[in-house]
Amino acid sequence: MIQVVNRALSILELLSTDNNREFGLSEIADRLELHHSTCANILKTLVNRRFVEQLGAKKGYKLGYMVYKLCDSKLYNEELLHAAKDPINRLGEQLNEAVIISIIKGDKRIVLYETYPNQELQVKTKVESPVYKATTARMILSCYSPKELDDFIARIGLPNDEEWPEVKTKDDLIAKLDTIRKNKMEIYCNKNHIIGLSTPIFKNNQIIASLGVYLPDARYGAEEQKTIPALLKETTGIINARLNALNNNLYG
Repeated sequence: MIQVVNRALSILELLSTDNNREFGLSEIADRLELHHSTCANILKTLVNRRFVEQLGAKKGYKLGYMVYKLCDSKLYNEELLHAAKDPINRLGEQLNEAVIISIIKGDKRIVLYETYPNQELQVKTKVESPVYKATTARMILSCYSPKELDDFIARIGLPNDEEWPEVKTKDDLIAKLDTIRKNKMEIYCNKNHIIGLSTPIFKNNQIIASLGVYLPDARYGAEEQKTIPALLKETTGIINARLNALNNNLYG
């Protein structure tokens, strides 16, 4: 038995016992009977490889994106991408702008697939981003049931000024999300002058993902304000129809 591999797996097993809370370094080391320095070094590697997520300096640890990718994507995400990739690629070619499809895992917006524009000035989206900060994640949140949203807020809290400056209270958050849901689209310009547009992806009437387009505000003129939302909605409709067809064994 390779000791360091065994210890890394033990850490992952411990974190998996409760996905909704953070485990501190001392707790992990003590429960697994590891030296704190040894445990810290293993955790550092797992964080770097994204199998574990540290929620901030000197804060606790929880399972990271790569764990979910290994166990979930073969089923849930593979079906989604099978339905979405071709329409996303076509939309990317039509607009010559960045197009992404993303989901929420824990407190992060995760990009599953992205197209890149042939432009000198490009928008690069991070694979992981705080949920409240991401346009596509706001779209997903807006389609949560009241209980799902309450549970999310209980776990994550409210957005800070950096993540969503216009939201100060829970009532603010609910009002913003209600507007997004009613419009079936979120359009937001951040402080870096990046326009983000997003629409909801459903399967069996449940929100599972969001389709987004990102571009510099300098390229979002009067014509683009008509064509981009229309093409985004059209592509979203195609993906949703494909997912429904997959579910009924009509597409594949």
